[in-house]
Amino acid sequence: MTVLRPAIDAAVRAAVGNSNRSAQPAPKYLSRSLWAAALVLGLGSTAQAQKPADETPAASGAGSQLEVEEITVTGSRIKRANDFASANPTTVIDQSYLNNLAITNMGAALTQLPANISTFSPATTGNSSFFAGSIIPNLRGLNPYFGSRTLGMVDSQRFVPTNQGDGLDLNFIPSILVDHMDTVTGGASAAYGSGAIAGVVNFIMNRKLEGGKVDVNYGESELKDAQDKHLGVAYGMSLFGGRGHLVLGGEFEDTGNAHCTTRSWCREGNGFFATGTTSYNLATGLRANQASTTGVFYNKNSPTTYEANSAGNGLLGWNSGVVPAPAAQSAATIGGDGRSPNQFTNLIAPVNRDVIEELFTLALTDKINMKLDGSYGKVETTNYTAAGASTAVHISPDNAYLQLYPALQPAVGPTGATLNKYWDDQVNSLTTTNTTVKRAVIDFNGQFGSSSWTWDGYYEYGHTYRTQLVQDNLHLQEMQLALDSVIGPNGVPVCRSTVTGTVPRGNNPALAVGCTPIDPFGNQPLSPAQRAYGFGNLVENLTYTQNVVAANTTGNLFGGIGAGPWAGAVGAEYRTEKGNNVDNPGVPLAIATDYLTQYGASFAGKVAVTEGFLELSAPLLKDKPFAKELDVDIAVRESKYDNTGLAGTTGEEAKHNMTTWKIQGNWAPTDWFRFRGSQSRDGRAANFRELYYKQIIGAGGLFGYCGPTNSFTQPCQWTLTGNTQLRPEKSDTTTIGFVVEPKEWLPGFQFAADYWRIHITDAILPANPASVLAGCPAPHTAPGCALLTTATPGDYSNITGLSALASNGSGYLYKGIDFTLGYLWDIGGGQRLDTHLLATYMMDQLYQPNPGSAFVNVVGQVGQGNSFLADFQSQAKWAANATSTYTVGPFDVTGQLRFFSGGVMNYNGYPTGATLPGAPAPGVAPPPAFNVSYNQVPSYFLFNLNGSYHLPSMGGLEAQLYGSINNVFNKQPPIAVGVGRFGATNGFGGTNAAFYDTIGRAYKIGVRMTF
Repeated sequence: MTVLRPAIDAAVRAAVGNSNRSAQPAPKYLSRSLWAAALVLGLGSTAQAQKPADETPAASGAGSQLEVEEITVTGSRIKRANDFASANPTTVIDQSYLNNLAITNMGAALTQLPANISTFSPATTGNSSFFAGSIIPNLRGLNPYFGSRTLGMVDSQRFVPTNQGDGLDLNFIPSILVDHMDTVTGGASAAYGSGAIAGVVNFIMNRKLEGGKVDVNYGESELKDAQDKHLGVAYGMSLFGGRGHLVLGGEFEDTGNAHCTTRSWCREGNGFFATGTTSYNLATGLRANQASTTGVFYNKNSPTTYEANSAGNGLLGWNSGVVPAPAAQSAATIGGDGRSPNQFTNLIAPVNRDVIEELFTLALTDKINMKLDGSYGKVETTNYTAAGASTAVHISPDNAYLQLYPALQPAVGPTGATLNKYWDDQVNSLTTTNTTVKRAVIDFNGQFGSSSWTWDGYYEYGHTYRTQLVQDNLHLQEMQLALDSVIGPNGVPVCRSTVTGTVPRGNNPALAVGCTPIDPFGNQPLSPAQRAYGFGNLVENLTYTQNVVAANTTGNLFGGIGAGPWAGAVGAEYRTEKGNNVDNPGVPLAIATDYLTQYGASFAGKVAVTEGFLELSAPLLKDKPFAKELDVDIAVRESKYDNTGLAGTTGEEAKHNMTTWKIQGNWAPTDWFRFRGSQSRDGRAANFRELYYKQIIGAGGLFGYCGPTNSFTQPCQWTLTGNTQLRPEKSDTTTIGFVVEPKEWLPGFQFAADYWRIHITDAILPANPASVLAGCPAPHTAPGCALLTTATPGDYSNITGLSALASNGSGYLYKGIDFTLGYLWDIGGGQRLDTHLLATYMMDQLYQPNPGSAFVNVVGQVGQGNSFLADFQSQAKWAANATSTYTVGPFDVTGQLRFFSGGVMNYNGYPTGATLPGAPAPGVAPPPAFNVSYNQVPSYFLFNLNGSYHLPSMGGLEAQLYGSINNVFNKQPPIAVGVGRFGATNGFGGTNAAFYDTIGRAYKIGVRMTF
């Protein structure tokens, strides 16, 4: 083992050229072999803990004098001596913190922060067709559904978006190579540009690794599912006598699924059921109401309900359970023969990820350095989900299959019957998401002579290819046509539309061509022709390319006014982004849009951004009475956006300007107490989807209805589009806080409290059909009526279509307080106790559903989202994470406590005649408001335990065994559901996976090695 590292060093040196050349003076150009190797590799607040022992700095060499001693603090472009001098509230998570909690995924690391709300993670997307398996930062819960107001960066440089919005999937960040993660919970647009409204998550990579690192581990739940196999490998070495340094690393992880009904709390079937059109009761033992895989003849009032047998040629009795209000046609009953609402619920999205990265640095001269980085990642997720359902299908008395099987006819009256049927036994429905990301950065930096001024310039290329597939997705109109069959001339079933030559209102006549009749009774295998007509594969391919050229310089302007030198920074950036989203390639438009759920039509566009920024840091007082330190920092950035629609759009071009700025300062009256604060104007420009998106939703089905506002009673076609004219959002952010660090009389102790307020105006809203309908009130003379199509001109009682565009004008006003505490206690005798607390008190989350409407306070809603594709994520009043690590000799033991305070299931829900804490009083909640029988969720604690043991050194090999138990007490999640636009939201077994653990007690074991 002692010769392993020299052998690896020799092999790498052989790959990049003869290292003896490094003894010569610095080359004027890179050797051809070095360029080739590098390019191949390139394309193929409060610190949480002390640095781990295995993170040794690189060996010094000829180029070591070029290392700038100052660091760039996240949120600022000016290099400083340490991050304590910054007024930005910053949380730093390093490798020691990750190791203490056995975290091997940077997305899981981000979920440790109470300020982040994990709307999209494997734990919340096990049943989703969007962002399945992704881990997207969401500070303050401010992300729109298809976008991000949290900027993700690597080494303070932008990362190519990994989806249609502007989000970054943290699965593509290899944790084995991360030195630390900085999270700035405040606006940073003046420093970094668009997207940093809620803050910045910045991953600082370990460029100085010497030797090798290996981390291999395995985890699973107590029920033997949710299996997690992970391997991380990294190696670093100096080259060319110390003038260069190369770090290579990779991470390979395969996580498995966990099914909901294997958990007792999930089998209980908790959730809301309808007792009226706006009234719901909370119950246990919910079952699907009169629907099965063989077909149930829906009967609202009669005590006798029938189900078709599996062969589809006879009837069986059906127990409907308790239906409290039959006239409400509730989607759920209590008990009965219906299936569990969680029969196809996945608790976690299985993710397979492979990520490799190289980090290469080289001293070209004594004054100029070069960095060459490259990364490649592939993330795959497959969710097996429920197939589509045909509900409220009208079965005519002359239906062909009723004629063939007379034993079914008693279930059908003289005017026909209604059938509810699941297709799970006859098709194999799944959703697959594959994303590949390639990224390369070449960076040159150096000093201007012997001055304090340094410069940096880089070019970044990023490419994302993402494909999404929904297999056996139910066709909407074609299935309706296929189920409406009659006996043909030869006694063979045929589609009614092929006989009469007409189709029902709201159906596209083109879809009737080639109609194949389908037997809705029983669960016999479908013929290939039936399956091909009634179902299809929904496919979406996204190609997204980002190019960035940036340059900046920073240094001291002059010696100052007695408190230290004033420093400045200036820079410019030019960025282009081009996306091409192809929907169902090669499939005719009528068929491609004929789905109950769909991604959207094909669209493409590009954005060009030109930016320039200035920053000034001015120390004003130092070592004065009541002013141990007083400084101010001012930054401003001007951004120009040029948006151009391409294929699938009108080709419209629009230009917008965005000015952002920030003023922040520190005042330390003593050497152990410091005030800090900032005021900033931040912004977010519209992303690719918001600018160019297009979707056509056919009439009928789950969507596709028009009518008076909030009624949606008439089938009509929706055309939803982006808007090139969207203006950038504006946000005003205020932070005021203090830091206590009594180094003299309580060493190792730190405490900070920061009040923050984020006010967003001109917020971007997706296309909203309800707003379009509301914009054409009687007598229908408003300009908004031009967005509606009617069967008869001027007759708005029969609307056949609407067009809705993305728009500006909504708003957010969020306020809260962040608390950070750290205490490192050297007990003595080789014992140490390291304790940390992160907590957020959310005061208000005011959200404006539509421009001009009243603001709604959603804080404290911990039940499932109350609106479809919600552009906000509510938070508990209190969220906290406390960890404590006890070290004695080679042993480390870490306990972790996570906490969410109690709240309400739904801010729109209230019990008749009563007001619950945190819930709106009757009549206050904006429409639609719902009567619910219960609207409270209790507080929630979760305890995790981790431990490790450092084995004795073995000839240069250091090894550490570790293990963890998550949810030590196997605490069940509380009931946390809600009511939304389409009724009760009882997914995930009746709880909210964004806050509560759904897996249960889980174990992980592993070994870390360095050599």
